[in-house]
Amino acid sequence: MDIVLTFQLVVAIVIALFVAYNVFHYVLFLLVTQPKDASKIGHELNQFEQRQLIEWTPQPSDFLKHDDEKRTYDDVFGTYRDEQANYSTCVFPRVAFSRPYEAEYVLLKLKDGMRLLDLGCGSGAAAYYLASRRDIEIVCVTNSSVQADICRLKFAKLGGRGQVIVTDFDSLDLPSESFDAIYALESIGYTKNLDAWLACCWRMLKPGGSLLIRSPGSLDHCRRKEDYRSVTVFFDNWRYNFVGANLLVYKMRRLGFNPIRYRRLPFWAWGLTWNFIQHLVLWKYRLKMRTFVVLERIIWRTSKVFVFGNPYNTVLATKPEAVSCSRQDQRKIVIILSDRSREIIRLFEELHRKRHGTARGPEKAAR
Repeated sequence: MDIVLTFQLVVAIVIALFVAYNVFHYVLFLLVTQPKDASKIGHELNQFEQRQLIEWTPQPSDFLKHDDEKRTYDDVFGTYRDEQANYSTCVFPRVAFSRPYEAEYVLLKLKDGMRLLDLGCGSGAAAYYLASRRDIEIVCVTNSSVQADICRLKFAKLGGRGQVIVTDFDSLDLPSESFDAIYALESIGYTKNLDAWLACCWRMLKPGGSLLIRSPGSLDHCRRKEDYRSVTVFFDNWRYNFVGANLLVYKMRRLGFNPIRYRRLPFWAWGLTWNFIQHLVLWKYRLKMRTFVVLERIIWRTSKVFVFGNPYNTVLATKPEAVSCSRQDQRKIVIILSDRSREIIRLFEELHRKRHGTARGPEKAAR
């Protein structure tokens, strides 16, 4: 009897933990898919955010320095990732163990016929999921031929709605106002010119289009030089600029994006997600990445408040609908209004003559 009760208790605990873990994921999903207004952030940069724009900006040769000086991005991930895998550190499904890119689907408000641009597509997992949910066209950009081949295998099932471009996204030159939405999931940190990258996104977006950016880590709340030096070691290892919400909003606001919304989730929350735990095990024990085998101890030398409060950033910005006219259009409007005004004046004069003539006719006849 005691064995039966013990077994039932264990089962009940397991079920309760499973339910609680899924509720936890659902709460994160709700937070991410309902970002808050960014009007209170992004008005100024702290000293460490200003320094990162100079000291952490990747260089063209950094593609050959991922995780250490001798391994490229493809060396690290290429042989260990399959067609079903995703590269994202963190995703926010409704519940654990389910489709990973549900939050992106909700945030982008996809409709049939839309055209999307995926900057830094990885294995194409997000693009394939979104295209499988809606009849949309997606253009994916990657600088990895290995990733491009994986994407093409997936997109072969989409009936021509998926396209892959192998290039450095900093040199991308696609037509202006040609996309309804652009998204970059943990890839913006590889840009070598953040201002030019964001300006390019602005140019390629249609009026009313959305720009969605996800980026892990930031210096929004960095207050100590020791903490800055610690995370600089991770930049030196990854060659990834950890761009936070405050910095992104600061740059986006200057370009004219409005409204801008954001969500920051602290590490103690997003570090418990199922996707992150899977990747942590993969990176440390299977890929044996230097970041987690050699450099992990650096985290424990860093302020615990900074580490566990370090956020995962989601920023969603909209390019306003066109409300102002070009000078040429303004001249056309002036000409049209002038012509209309002259026509109206002529009609009034004609009407006045008719009425005036009718009123004075009998008087003239009497004379």
